[in-house]
Amino acid sequence: MNSPKGVLPSGVLPQLDTFSGALERYSSWGWLVLRSENRLLLTTDHTVSAVEMAAGIGGEVQHYLSVRMLGGPVVVLPSASGAAGRWLILTESADEASQVNLIRLRARGALTHRLGTLVPLPPSRIDGGGVRWLGDVPSARPFLPPFSAVVAALRAVTETAGLR
Repeated sequence: MNSPKGVLPSGVLPQLDTFSGALERYSSWGWLVLRSENRLLLTTDHTVSAVEMAAGIGGEVQHYLSVRMLGGPVVVLPSASGAAGRWLILTESADEASQVNLIRLRARGALTHRLGTLVPLPPSRIDGGGVRWLGDVPSARPFLPPFSAVVAALRAVTETAGLR
């Protein structure tokens, strides 16, 4: 299909709008986001951190938080193998977190991304596919649960899981 000179083929412009629109939205939330080729990378800082975990346990943690009115935004990372992938639960800053909480998370297979770590945001593309939000795209600056609430939720669901 030939397009007039200077006009992008059908389907290209919405993708560009989505990418630049996402960057503008994240910036309006006060997040430091870097653009690198086909990725938007959130720089974790004194306002936002991320806890990364397997999708299955992430679903339980998010449910636990949501029923307590503490659910926040979740970024879904694809898996190259086609498996469930991993989730990034965005939280308030974890920079002042106690070492014991970081160890508790690590012991349960979760990684904490703190000050200066770069994590992908939608609509980034990484190995395995596209990064996306769990549920609807937040339209306004999203509520970020306290880091300690995510630690408590992960502990609660993993301790309960051992009793099932």
